Amino acid sequence: MSYIPNVNDLFSILPMLILAGMGLFLLIVQFLLPNKEDTGVLWLLTFLAILASTFSVWYLTQNPGYGNYFYSQVSISPLTRYLNFLYLFCAAVTLLIVPHSFRKNQAHFPEFYALLLFCLTGLMFFTTAYDLMVIFIGLEIFSLCFYILIGMTRNSASSLESAMKYFLLGAFSSAFMLLGIAFLYGGSGSTNVDRVLNGLFQTGFQSNFAKLGFGLFLIGIFFKSALVPFHAWTPDVYEGSLTPITGFMASAGKVCALGLLLVLFQHIPSGNGGEIWKHLVGAVAFLSMTWGNLVAIRQTNLKRILAYSSISHAGYIALGIACGANLEALYYLVTYAVMNLAAFSLLSYMESGEREITLKTISSLSQNSPYIAFALSVLFLSFAGFPPLIGFWSKFFLLQKVAESDLLFHRFLLFAAVANSALAFFYYMNITIQSYMKAEALEDLDGLEKDFPTSLVVGISVAFLLFGILVFQPMSFV
Repeated sequence: MSYIPNVNDLFSILPMLILAGMGLFLLIVQFLLPNKEDTGVLWLLTFLAILASTFSVWYLTQNPGYGNYFYSQVSISPLTRYLNFLYLFCAAVTLLIVPHSFRKNQAHFPEFYALLLFCLTGLMFFTTAYDLMVIFIGLEIFSLCFYILIGMTRNSASSLESAMKYFLLGAFSSAFMLLGIAFLYGGSGSTNVDRVLNGLFQTGFQSNFAKLGFGLFLIGIFFKSALVPFHAWTPDVYEGSLTPITGFMASAGKVCALGLLLVLFQHIPSGNGGEIWKHLVGAVAFLSMTWGNLVAIRQTNLKRILAYSSISHAGYIALGIACGANLEALYYLVTYAVMNLAAFSLLSYMESGEREITLKTISSLSQNSPYIAFALSVLFLSFAGFPPLIGFWSKFFLLQKVAESDLLFHRFLLFAAVANSALAFFYYMNITIQSYMKAEALEDLDGLEKDFPTSLVVGISVAFLLFGILVFQPMSFV
């Protein structure tokens, strides 16, 4: 049976068409520039494409509206709309801070702008798709872009090493996901998400195929989310990548993987069959929270601290998904993405070439750079969940929703989350202590040139963390 797309089908993927079309155009334009090192035109075209795509995401809610398109291969819903807005926001912030980082690291990579748009295209397809094959195509698009972006500073051995590690492990995770799709198709006779998930609750050998396939499929999602035990790549890749790229991958990439997990588990019914999978995700969430926080305590490099912190925060979000706190998990995703982008933007500004930002680097930072010390403290205290910062409210709303359940497993996860939050205070507070309470500076952050875009990003983010609860709450998504 052949299917001819209609106008509404094409409109449903308009944001992706804009991004992919501009990405192809940029690949041509970069060879026509008279000065190869002047990428201002590429930057402007990329920013315009992100703005146009943002408008089209909003327009799709009016025309053609929510629903399934392309013979139920693409689904537009309020959740996918929020996720798409979040990807575009992460890309816009990355675009603002990356020129300063390129200058500092002497990185000339005009292909970055096209790759950023292609990556956004893959991220959108990954969570907007309602067919496993389209989901896998989206995965491959953004994964290939991340492999290249991580290794784009070709004069850095650590960057190339990080790219190779992520490529090899990412290839294995893609293979697990593809094998899972094959088993899911064998168990359900379809690659449509609804039919595949219904196959999990049938009887007979076909149901066993579907269950095995869904388990393998989840391995791929867990890898992209950096959930334990599929997290080993995270600290090395975060440390070796150019900092703005790390920030984009740690925010948009993690939102994408956990967003797909949220989409899938919205369609898994409650009951004995569905609870097994939720218990599996809950167990992975417990391991991620605990292991991420325990290892982060021993780190001194701030990028590695954020890497292990991201593992624990992914655990909190997975906990919300496992316990049915979908709205609160989405709220946590948004606030975590803002905190992550601001933190990596600030680290990118503080770096100078090969400089690593460690606890020694920020020792007595408040004496020389009081504004940077204040912003750094606010960001990491928000990660810790210190009231009244918005990081506290995201944890509060999530755990409050989980506490409403009488299930023993949910109570166990609630206790584990509270205990891990207390544990995380140790290494988050240590950053504030180093910034404000050390007697003398061990290293000097000299040579910091003013960068208005980074100051704008960090300033707005700090204001959001301080006062965002007044205007932004979980009910804002309703």
